[in-house]
Amino acid sequence: MNTVGGKRNWVMAIIVGFVWSCTFPPVNCLPVAWLTPALLLLVTCAPPKRAFQLGLVAGLAHYFSSLSWLLYIPVSPGNIVGWLALSGYCSIYPALWAAFCWCLFPGDREKPIHEAIQEIQFNQRCTWGLACALGWVGLECLRGWVITGFPWNYLGASQLEFTRLAQLASFTGVLGVTLVVAWMSLGGLLLFWRCKKEKRFQIQWLAELAGPVALLLIAVILGSVQLSKPLPKKTGEIRIALIQPSIPQAVLWDAQVVPWDVGNEKAQHDRFEHLMDLSDQAMKKEPDLLVWPEAAVPPIQFLDPIIVSNRLRKLEAAIQNQGVWRVWGVDTVTNGVSFNSAVLLDSDGRDLSYYSKQHLVMFGEYVPFSEQLSFLKKLAPVGNFGRGKGPVIFDLGTAKTSTLICFEDVVPKLARRAATEEVDFLLNLTNDGWFGNSHQQWQHARSAAWRAIETRRPLVRCTNNGI
Repeated sequence: MNTVGGKRNWVMAIIVGFVWSCTFPPVNCLPVAWLTPALLLLVTCAPPKRAFQLGLVAGLAHYFSSLSWLLYIPVSPGNIVGWLALSGYCSIYPALWAAFCWCLFPGDREKPIHEAIQEIQFNQRCTWGLACALGWVGLECLRGWVITGFPWNYLGASQLEFTRLAQLASFTGVLGVTLVVAWMSLGGLLLFWRCKKEKRFQIQWLAELAGPVALLLIAVILGSVQLSKPLPKKTGEIRIALIQPSIPQAVLWDAQVVPWDVGNEKAQHDRFEHLMDLSDQAMKKEPDLLVWPEAAVPPIQFLDPIIVSNRLRKLEAAIQNQGVWRVWGVDTVTNGVSFNSAVLLDSDGRDLSYYSKQHLVMFGEYVPFSEQLSFLKKLAPVGNFGRGKGPVIFDLGTAKTSTLICFEDVVPKLARRAATEEVDFLLNLTNDGWFGNSHQQWQHARSAAWRAIETRRPLVRCTNNGI
């Protein structure tokens, strides 16, 4: 096998990493995903140790660019530390994948790759291609589980607009789509290497793609069947008012005033008053459910109690008169431990149910191993939160929902657990204000959409800013 060496190949690894990032917002080029595994395997063509190093470089280029929105967090140097730590950690996975693939390579390592591929039997090539594709899926699965998991920007998640393929996720989850894309990409690479050796193309060589093409056809057929099914019989309606205060994260901790920029005019607006104004406007639409997003409620102790009392009394009167339910994002404290929570209130203002966030944001709401090394807790920008238990079903009378908070709508297992038989829709309360107007909010929304496909439930998202 030709070993990869020299500055040129390190540069190529970096380029492949940047190309991989084009799969996701802000570029969001769907076809690039079908090239990524092949390009990564091509550029890491080397003995396993060297393949790991090149895979790590490609991974760093990819994650440093695709996760650059972490730098928008208005907490320094925690934003830089978090960006470096999370990107470096995620880069280990493509490095492991490259080393894994070249460890399994069944050909003669002493020969150029296109010659070694030619000498391998057909079934060995097919098995190797499938094993590499399964390795990609397995490592994505591992990344979504280790240290509570970071299931962000899976390869298959890029295929949202390929609707018939995307429907495969209702059977297999988004990782099933990843398998289709990865295997098809690697099958194409095997065909390329055969053509390179012979310097020509023969129609029978398309057999290299037999397995992945068959899987793609099955996926598309299953997706077509799903899309052809009639909509469920309508059993009722619920009108939901979602409040989006768009509070900049830099001032979320300022309980009194929030700077706004409307056109070219700037003014000071009271955060609480603004939230109340939006809620009053929403009540005029006669909703059944009024939802406030994550981090919407300011610390009441810093506000004028008279103003708070008057505004809340006015809103409570309208809510009670119209019989409106509420789900509000609030911070709660139990036994001295803070929780990121959502509370269900009926029209009389009674707290009926609480749900506390289970999946905390790594390097945001907690730092790995901080329980063992307490000094690490200082690296969490908003403090260290406790983990809630769930799921919790909010019974609205005419409908039932289960709540997901923040990034929990990108975690497949949490959405599956929440979408029990009696749940009519999923409700996500989130705050993408941490990352300004960066591409994070687009990556987040696209990842969240897969939970609706996987659970076959509507997903309603109430966000402080974003989508």
